[in-house]
Amino acid sequence: MKTDRAKNEPSYILAGDIGGTNTSLALMKNNGGSFEMKSRQVYSTPKLDNLSQAIQLAVEAFQADVPGFKIDAACLSIAGPVVDNRCVPTNISWSLDGDEISREFGFPTLVINDFTAVCYGIPLLDVNNPQEITPLPHPDGSMPEQSEYLPGIGVQAVAGAGTGLGVGYLVEEQERILALPAEGGHMDFAPFNEVTRELQLFMFERNGAYPEPEMFVSGIGIANIFHFMRKKKGADSKIIRDIDVLPDSEKPPAISANIDNDPVCREILELFVSMYARVAHNLSLAFIPKKGLFLAGGIAAKNKQLFLENNRFMNLFLHNFQPSIRPVLASIPVYIVEDYKISLYGAANAYIQLSKFLSH
Repeated sequence: MKTDRAKNEPSYILAGDIGGTNTSLALMKNNGGSFEMKSRQVYSTPKLDNLSQAIQLAVEAFQADVPGFKIDAACLSIAGPVVDNRCVPTNISWSLDGDEISREFGFPTLVINDFTAVCYGIPLLDVNNPQEITPLPHPDGSMPEQSEYLPGIGVQAVAGAGTGLGVGYLVEEQERILALPAEGGHMDFAPFNEVTRELQLFMFERNGAYPEPEMFVSGIGIANIFHFMRKKKGADSKIIRDIDVLPDSEKPPAISANIDNDPVCREILELFVSMYARVAHNLSLAFIPKKGLFLAGGIAAKNKQLFLENNRFMNLFLHNFQPSIRPVLASIPVYIVEDYKISLYGAANAYIQLSKFLSH
């Protein structure tokens, strides 16, 4: 997606993705609505005293790649609620204050939620580029085209299963795009067969509360499904025992790596994909994103064969009791996002797009 760049738009934007493990900072060149990553630096967040230290290190490193550049603005994304351009995350020992960064470095700085950055990255993706997007076709092999809600107005939705489950949606009006927050990961989870009813009861008994989608459709969720399946099946293979002693945060990649070696590992991820499909089904009915529902987060991209295999995801996504609702679901294109740097591109785009609204 390209737009005509206003004369006052920044040429170089410092885009940031600040997480509990890594802090990624990129120098993004604004080319009239598309963005080029000129340099990217990644630092271990626990080893940083504060974000200012990372910015100083990154700026020095950028000089080697783009001599003489000047940062015109910054947009920094972080996991956590953002209030008054400031975020105090739960998994980092220091806060992020955009106004303080502005005063210290001399360029305007916007702080946004990490999933907001992902949402603003979606319109920059080329749905016909397999390096950026994997379409999920219907069981008959067809793929619906992107369409607008009204002439000149489009809606897209994003569901991102990573450590947790992020949900958001975008409204596009002519050349302006606004990403709006959502907390769909914390809705009530609706079981849809005997196994998911058993899983819901298992989590209720374990936590004393009705489970939400994030407790199943996320990295945390895969670990929860593992504990359920091990108890249900009495699974005790060497692979399962080895995974069991890992911290829950390390279980998902180990399960994924063994889907062809252990039937329980495969069953865990097949159940994860099935529940992802039903959550996506419900979100699509809430937002009607005719320009696409995008599955972001690394889990879908790393396990896309399980989404495509036997139309596992789309069969459940399209299923609805009401005949009048089935065409609505069938009109929504569904994609897996392949580009892991989407949040950095999205942060740059967020600054441009939000500036259009703030200037009015």
